[in-house]
Amino acid sequence: MKALKIAIGTLIVAVIIILFMSLLVKNELADMLNPFIHQKDVFVKIDQIGKTIDQKTYEYTLDGINEDGKKIKITFTAGKQLREGAYLKVDTKRTYVKAWEEVQLNDTPSIIRDKLK
Repeated sequence: MKALKIAIGTLIVAVIIILFMSLLVKNELADMLNPFIHQKDVFVKIDQIGKTIDQKTYEYTLDGINEDGKKIKITFTAGKQLREGAYLKVDTKRTYVKAWEEVQLNDTPSIIRDKLK
């Protein structure tokens, strides 16, 4: 019985330490797995050509605007060169980018529309 209490206490402390460390560490894997980081949409305008990573992967680092109107720098990859001037809605969890899709400027919230033009 005493050993079980020690094991449960140790497990609880370990989980608390892991959660605390994942809040401090900013990397894609930690952001993807951390349940305390909420998913947010960030809107970007493609204003540069992507950096070639390999034959079919291009990396973009762009300034975007989140739903609160705050400027955020995001980095994501695409399987093709994206059209310059295109607007994207990027599904993010801090540094982790889950997905992106092209949208029309008129489909973005007005607070974002004014800042992306």
